[in-house]
Amino acid sequence: MSFKLLEKFSNLNKFSPGMYFTMHEKKIPSPFIPIFSRFSLYFAAMNSMTKADLLKKAQEILREQIKDVQEQLTELQESSEVEEKSSAGDKYETHQEMLHQTRNILEKRLSAAKIMLNQLNAVPVKETDKVQEGSLLKLPMGNIWVSVPMGKVVLDGVDFQLVSQDSPLIQALWDLKKGQTGNFRGNNISLTDIF
Repeated sequence: MSFKLLEKFSNLNKFSPGMYFTMHEKKIPSPFIPIFSRFSLYFAAMNSMTKADLLKKAQEILREQIKDVQEQLTELQESSEVEEKSSAGDKYETHQEMLHQTRNILEKRLSAAKIMLNQLNAVPVKETDKVQEGSLLKLPMGNIWVSVPMGKVVLDGVDFQLVSQDSPLIQALWDLKKGQTGNFRGNNISLTDIF
């Protein structure tokens, strides 16, 4: 986005106290106008920089998940060693089996988080003009980044859904360009914008 366009949007915040904004035949005092214009400015400035910020935020979340699971595995191992020294009999075997099952679950979670982080690191953050991996979509239902199936990520107070290119919605919109419409489960979905 050019600097002139951003400058044009930033001038929207310069209102005098006596100005009014007309919406649905009602006058709204000017202090509310900057809220609307900043919101518009955010979406006008959404681009590959936003993707880079989303990438960084998603990486932080996944790294935190990996760290958390690793800590749980360490605690589980320590618990197992302490229990091994002080127990015997059926209770010991039952406890060991529970620890083993918990360890397996945590190891699967750890593996999945590491795989997702590797996949995320491979997602391109360049601007796109059609729906493909790395596209940031503005749809009537919200903002979607075609990356990894991570779900909701909040960036600067704005919600983004991170989904994989294999999701049914993305498959329905694949290769569409801004302004085009795709059909998903019987509903027409218009691609409001793409970055």
